[in-house]
Amino acid sequence: MSLVTFLRGWAAVAVGCLPLAGLMLTPQLMRSRAGSETLLMVGMLLLLALLAAAIMLAPVLSALATPVAGHWEARTALRSTRKVWRRRTGQAWLAFGALVLVYGAGQAIGYLVGEAVPYVHDNPASASDPTAPLWVIDYPAYVLQAAVLYACTTLAIAVYAARVRSLALGLARSGADGVSLQSSASSASR
Repeated sequence: MSLVTFLRGWAAVAVGCLPLAGLMLTPQLMRSRAGSETLLMVGMLLLLALLAAAIMLAPVLSALATPVAGHWEARTALRSTRKVWRRRTGQAWLAFGALVLVYGAGQAIGYLVGEAVPYVHDNPASASDPTAPLWVIDYPAYVLQAAVLYACTTLAIAVYAARVRSLALGLARSGADGVSLQSSASSASR
């Protein structure tokens, strides 16, 4: 897979995951210091649901951006992904492991950004006013951290989608899906 193909897939994932970006840019749902613990719980459940949906739909997003006629298209990507998981289970788990590894590295990078550019500060007004919040969120710094986390998260999902695409095309080339790429290419040239 070429770098351009990968970048097109990553761009499609980034656009397809915009609801995740919206959630990540809402500090009340993502940080306990910005909201209540109840809101944080709602935010974490939403994050889990959106991540799961993004991972499940990643092959479709990849196929929209990087189609291969007859073998990797938006309408067949989920079916091809199921075949990969059935026939190349170990490789599929490695693709998922790469997703987890990149996602974990992204979380570490996000933490380092948060340490370098803190997004939360003590509220001096809370000492004299008991109704004032204890913390002040520096929203530009928060957005910087969220943007880094979003970029790393979508990169992780794009890595998974690219690997599944590669495995699906490998299955098609080997004829494991009933029609090989070479036979379909030769029949198309006749």
